[in-house]
Amino acid sequence: MKLQGFVRKKTILKGTKSEHEGLVLVCPEGEFALRRQGGNPFQDEALAGLEGKQIEAEGIVRGNQFIMTSHKILD
Repeated sequence: MKLQGFVRKKTILKGTKSEHEGLVLVCPEGEFALRRQGGNPFQDEALAGLEGKQIEAEGIVRGNQFIMTSHKILD
């Protein structure tokens, strides 16, 4: 699946033991916690540089997560 949107930092899983600051992809289809396939779900330095950028990403939606396999920056 391909999604296009902006990457923002936000509190993810608020109110749970897994609550943490993470990146979300905000797009017309919804807001998804952003993960990189094979990356650490809590802190992935490879994704940190995407904050504030508009991207087009390829991956799969699993619940409220978007597990990204590839991306390109659109800004």
